[in-house]
Amino acid sequence: MTKATALSIFFLFSILSSTTTFGQVSLPERNPVKLTFRGGAMSNNGDLAAQLTRKGSGDYGRVVDLNYAAIGQVELGIDVLRFHGSGLSVQFSGMYAHPEFIATDEFGKSTRVGLTQLEIARANISFTFNGTDPYTMFELPYHSNKEAVLGITGMIVRTEKTQLTSYATDSLGIESIAGEYSQAIGINFGWNWRLGQSGWVIGIDGAFTWAANKSRLANVQTKESSPYISDRLDFAPRIITAGFGYHF
Repeated sequence: MTKATALSIFFLFSILSSTTTFGQVSLPERNPVKLTFRGGAMSNNGDLAAQLTRKGSGDYGRVVDLNYAAIGQVELGIDVLRFHGSGLSVQFSGMYAHPEFIATDEFGKSTRVGLTQLEIARANISFTFNGTDPYTMFELPYHSNKEAVLGITGMIVRTEKTQLTSYATDSLGIESIAGEYSQAIGINFGWNWRLGQSGWVIGIDGAFTWAANKSRLANVQTKESSPYISDRLDFAPRIITAGFGYHF
């Protein structure tokens, strides 16, 4: 073998080795951003309902609260840190519902007293993990197809454009249900599945919260002629949703 041939083989081997090494370290990773759409149901903590007691006696009158309602959500998520089999991410979302205010009497009969628009701005810090699998859902060269989610959530909530029913104004003497900003904090949890090798993910998400500093969602204001005393309604939502998202 001549010296020139030996040098040619050496340079060819070096080029192939460099190409292989480059291919190994430059595996394309997905963008850390995920956009998710969900729909589900929402309710309030019943202990936070407005208690309209009877004037003079202070006896049981009516309990005014938000009824169960459908809710929609759009969420933008960002992966912050990735570990083997786990990760840390943040999510920002907007939620919307069109719930009813209902009044319940001492016999358990509920009647609608108002209809409102509920808007929620929400932020989560979530830890994701998948149990026995040593890889996350979008890790290379291998990946899992499932993950559990557990974290903390915070919400700013407001109501607007509340419309009262004739029962509220004529029978109960409610003058207005004035919305205010309310804050809630709590835990969020969920489970996601990746659809094959695609960027699509389906999953469920839930939140269990408490009212922050007893911040009021709405004041149930009664008229002077009403037999009931005004009170406030606090809000700590319980939310369960399901939907799909795309991990870019």
